[in-house]
Amino acid sequence: MIEEKNILSLDTAFGEISASLIRDGEPFLTRVESTTSGKTRSTAIVPILDGLLTQADLKWNELDLLALGAGPGAFTGLRIAAATLAGINSGLGLPILHLSSLAITARQAVTSQPLWVIEDARAGEAFVGCYEAGESIRGDRCISWQKVSDLQAGLFASHNEPASEMQGWQRLPLLIERSAALLAETEHILTESTISKLPVYPEPVYLQRSQAEKNIHG
Repeated sequence: MIEEKNILSLDTAFGEISASLIRDGEPFLTRVESTTSGKTRSTAIVPILDGLLTQADLKWNELDLLALGAGPGAFTGLRIAAATLAGINSGLGLPILHLSSLAITARQAVTSQPLWVIEDARAGEAFVGCYEAGESIRGDRCISWQKVSDLQAGLFASHNEPASEMQGWQRLPLLIERSAALLAETEHILTESTISKLPVYPEPVYLQRSQAEKNIHG
């Protein structure tokens, strides 16, 4: 049963190293002071994960599942998290659950209304997704900031400052710690039926096309 599994989750999509651990249904979260807020450092991730395992009195080989905030998000943050989990899992061979990093952000805000998560992707583009009550109602995608301005204004949340003036929009604060939101999204997405279908290698979701791809497709 899922509630009896030991699950370690990691997200670094927007710089902060966030992790959570579920042991037999009991949650363990990274503390704010234990993270490198605003800085993703590959050398800091494993000690943070080790700390969570120590709190839960677990060893690496007692884990049943890994979860990754797979993106979209900052390229460096996604690459480092994926590479770290790939290295860890090379000896464990555990299934890896891929989570939307925008969905995790949506869980950091508190509202019962539809909420857009809008993050600057640079190069004149934004990562966007819309959520309500923890469910995706508009799939994650990468669009131009011009197209963002064409959306019907409403509630939005983000970690970074928008690259465009958000006239008519209301920005909600992120009141929930990201590690807690990460744990909540892990529990929400995971079902018994999905476990057997999960890959054992992390696959970041970048969404944004490379400059070469843009040149080819226009």
